[in-house]
Amino acid sequence: MFSWLRRASGSADSTPYGDPERVALVKAVLDELAPALALDGGRIELLGVEEEGVVVVSLEGACASCAASASTLEGVLAPALSARASWFRSVRSR
Repeated sequence: MFSWLRRASGSADSTPYGDPERVALVKAVLDELAPALALDGGRIELLGVEEEGVVVVSLEGACASCAASASTLEGVLAPALSARASWFRSVRSR
């Protein structure tokens, strides 16, 4: 299914959309960050990687309502992705 159609339809498919190599890299970075997030009861789920280099995530658990979630995305996740992926442009949450 086209990634834009899956996003628009709200498909229950939990497989992240996007280029498989990019998805694997983002998953690896999220796996590295997961223990620190879990200490505070939070989690970041990868929804997909868009062609233009935008990583789309969902904030789960304590991260969903945390006032510092934007800081976590922009201050922790974005720099980690920038350091490992030349294609990375930004991260946004839904």
